[in-house]
Formats: sequence, structure tokens, C-alpha cells
Amino acid sequence: MLVLASKIDSNDEDLRRVIAGVSGVSVHDFRYAREASFDPQAIDQVREDYREAGWKQLVNKNDKSGGPGATDVWVRFESNAISNVAILVAKTSEVDLVVVNGSLSPLDLAHLCGHFGIPHIEGGIEVPNTSRH
Repeated sequence: MLVLASKIDSNDEDLRRVIAGVSGVSVHDFRYAREASFDPQAIDQVREDYREAGWKQLVNKNDKSGGPGATDVWVRFESNAISNVAILVAKTSEVDLVVVNGSLSPLDLAHLCGHFGIPHIEGGIEVPNTSRH
């Protein structure tokens, strides 16, 4: 599937190089019929599980209005290189967890944005994905 994805945008050499170092991508999307129907304690437990497993949290952004939304980014290192990246986005009616495995740099992650369910990030600010899948 990763090889197929690299052929979708065959003119993007950076994307092809990054995909060559990626061994796997998993995307988990959870949608809820009504707003804020996910359990905030479950999100806290996911955070704790990553922390206990030795992942380093890079981003912990909560909803500015005090709502249930949050964005978290964790990385796992092996030999001073990023070996895994996990992104958790919790919104009022959905929770998304994306995990990328492989040899990555922070710049590589930027090249993956917009692919595999990873949101676009511009200027350090998440740009919402308005397309439905």
C-alpha cells in the first residue's frame, strides 16, 4: 500500500523518499453521533499508555474554548532517530489516531502531511481537512 501511495504523487520526490523509510501507517477514526460522546478519561489513558511505553510527547494542545478537543503528538526514538510518530486528534464528535512506523525526521513528517489521513500543517497550525472519507 505504501508503494502504491508513493506512485499517486510520482512528481513529489520528497514524499517518495520519506515513504521508502516508512514501514507502516495505521489510521483509526472514531465517529460519534452526538458531540462530546467520547470518554475524556479514555483519552487520558491513551496519553498515559504512550508515556509509560517511553514515547516523548511533543505537542499537547487543548481546545481553547475549554471543550473536549485536543491534539497530541508523540515520538519514539531509536539510536537518536525517530522510529515512530503517533498523532491523536480529539474533536467534539470524533477521535483520530494515526501512527507512522519507520525511520523519520521531523521534516519527513511534514512531507507526509496530507497523505494517509495525516492532516496538513501550515506554520505550526493544523489546517482542518474538509473532505469527508
